Amino acid sequence: MNSYTHLYYLISLRCNERCSKCSHWKVREQSSRVSTAKVIQAVLDLPDLCELCLVGGEPLIQKGTVLDILHGISNTGVKTVLVTNGVACSPRFIDNVKHFNLHIVFSIDTVDQIYWSYVRGNDSYRIVMDNFQYAVDNLYPEQMSVQSVLSKETKEHIREVAEFCKRIDRFHSVQHYIQQGFEGEWTELAQEADNAPCCSCQAAWRNLSIMPDGNVFTCFQQPLILGCEAPLGNLEDASIKQILSSPYTAKVNACMKACDLPCKVLKCNQ
Repeated sequence: MNSYTHLYYLISLRCNERCSKCSHWKVREQSSRVSTAKVIQAVLDLPDLCELCLVGGEPLIQKGTVLDILHGISNTGVKTVLVTNGVACSPRFIDNVKHFNLHIVFSIDTVDQIYWSYVRGNDSYRIVMDNFQYAVDNLYPEQMSVQSVLSKETKEHIREVAEFCKRIDRFHSVQHYIQQGFEGEWTELAQEADNAPCCSCQAAWRNLSIMPDGNVFTCFQQPLILGCEAPLGNLEDASIKQILSSPYTAKVNACMKACDLPCKVLKCNQ
């Protein structure tokens, strides 16, 4: 089995915001969900895993699942990264998780309270910023950061977010917006030559992704690759070790190395 080091778990497509950049909140999610125990076992069965990233939708819609996973892998050296819009990242939740090997990434694309409503589709500015301030006051700088999505609609606002993060000594990262995967209303920006995506996908043989129903893909964009539309397998039917040992998994990874999808600008490819 190859050295898979990064695992992404899309806990749910459900979301408590209606962001204009994204269409996930419009999707009616399947009722079937993989058992949390199967996800935990997948983590335990990946000997080289160093990071588990919990994403959505909004992962804290399933707050109990997040807590169960943190407890279930607490004896490993795997760091958990939680990407959240911040609405449900309450002081109580922060108090419950601050002793785990956890890094919380707040998605913040503007600090302008008026423009916030366009970005989020809701007037949630005060809720998120209050939760964020509690995190700043109660977590070490290495336990939290901010991520913004760069597009034509947010270009000027992200500069203000970066300045805000600098003032409070918190790390700020920027991810380029792409239509494929987000399917929102925002506009992609052409990349400068110095920031152009690499010629080969770095996620091949390194990244794995679990969908809410237990389907396993190399990455969330895998179905866009011709001939790789099917999942590698499902955790309810087979262990992660069995899934990764199949010829189809080898084929998909080989195709990833040769593909030229625009997703090579995403953070999961770095």
